[in-house]
Amino acid sequence: MLKLNGYELVCPICKGKEFSRRNTLLTTRGMTFLKLDWLNESAINYICNKCGYILWFIDDGRDYVEEYYVEKNNDMHDLHIDYETSKANKDECPICFSKRNVNDKECPNCGYRF
Repeated sequence: MLKLNGYELVCPICKGKEFSRRNTLLTTRGMTFLKLDWLNESAINYICNKCGYILWFIDDGRDYVEEYYVEKNNDMHDLHIDYETSKANKDECPICFSKRNVNDKECPNCGYRF
């Protein structure tokens, strides 16, 4: 991931966040005619690694501060445990399906409380 002058770079097309960097010469007809293309201004490009869209920034002496960072995904998802209890008979534990006494309050095999 990349921040440029404190702003996170995000592709406007695909919302990608990984870019490659390159410099590009901005040519003009006059300088090309005089064979002085090397005197033209340049631009900084960031190319989206996902879709190829190019972001352009003028390279006119401004300070561009690049910060590369790794985005940590700390999303904790609840562990969803779904037991199939409809297949257990009345004399079976709905968790481990072991036989039990209908009057018992706890499964003798897995400890599940009824």
